Amino acid sequence: MTVGELVYKQAIEQGHNPDLFKGLVSPLDRVMESYRNAFERLVEPIERVNSAVDSIRPQIEAMQNMKLPDVSGIIPSYMFHEQRKFTLPEFNKVQDVRVINAEEIAGASEKKEGEFVLCSYTLPKNATWESLYIKFLDGHVVKVEYPGMKTKKFNFKEMGFSNGKTTRPNMKWVLLQAIAGNEGALTNASWDKKFGRNVKYELNEGLKRFFGMDSPPIPRYTKKHGYRPLFTIKSDR
Repeated sequence: MTVGELVYKQAIEQGHNPDLFKGLVSPLDRVMESYRNAFERLVEPIERVNSAVDSIRPQIEAMQNMKLPDVSGIIPSYMFHEQRKFTLPEFNKVQDVRVINAEEIAGASEKKEGEFVLCSYTLPKNATWESLYIKFLDGHVVKVEYPGMKTKKFNFKEMGFSNGKTTRPNMKWVLLQAIAGNEGALTNASWDKKFGRNVKYELNEGLKRFFGMDSPPIPRYTKKHGYRPLFTIKSDR
């Protein structure tokens, strides 16, 4: 039985109108087949990456015990954890595609206890960063406002700024908080080396994703203002 047929069968068993699901079987089967093919194509490249990583793991582990020079502009920031200790990223092998039932599909986007889902606050077409207002309510939550849209609150996890290892705010969130705490602009005088060179770029990418914008919200550094976002941002102080 295919995924589409299984969903159709369960829908009928649960008392749903079968006419609503007749046209779903073939498209759902095509989607699952596309996913399956995509995963199969990824298996071999990821195994090659795993093999390459394993071949240099002893040297990397030795480097972890060394006092390294400042390589923040050379090694990507995601290869450092919050204490700035160099760490080798893990590459997970692709798992087999499993068939899920209709109940799991319906609940996939719901929050569960102890878990979180990524959210978004997509700005209208032709929106400008300059009209956006963000205020920290505490170290983990911000309030977001845009003209014509409902004001909402989000935490760092919902905005995609969680450290995958510690579940605490990552360096991109810490940088955003630092900008807010320095009256909306971060100059050389208040810059912390722990941010490195890539964190500001990664913060821009994360904000673009969350707000559905194409342009970066934090322009290049200027001597007069440092890193000053186009949007207004306030601290919780």
